[in-house]
Amino acid sequence: MMHKSALAVAALLATSVPAAAATWLVTEENTGGIKGAQGSWNVKTEGNKLSGDASMQMGNGSTLTYKFEGESEGANYTVTLSDRTDGKKGCVWKGHPPASGGAQAKGLVGYVECDGDKLIIRASVVE
Repeated sequence: MMHKSALAVAALLATSVPAAAATWLVTEENTGGIKGAQGSWNVKTEGNKLSGDASMQMGNGSTLTYKFEGESEGANYTVTLSDRTDGKKGCVWKGHPPASGGAQAKGLVGYVECDGDKLIIRASVVE
């Protein structure tokens, strides 16, 4: 009897782990290296799942917002960006640690494939 209740408590604790929150500083660039927008992602994580919203300022001064959700596999991320106020649709970011010897040494970097568009997102976690 005691063994079953201990397992039930362990299962309850494992499923009730609170989500963690963090802010990521993010820059979106076109593939030519020109900054398109910069700002922050408010990221909520639960296990290997993440979700949140972005608040960015575009190079022309307008605001860009969107929602995102995805998952991590180790240090690699696959994140879907939705409800973008710039109208881009079908956007998926494949983020990963930067290659050694590249221009970026920390954080995450990766391409975003949108319907007919390709961007680069660079992100760093604010600690």
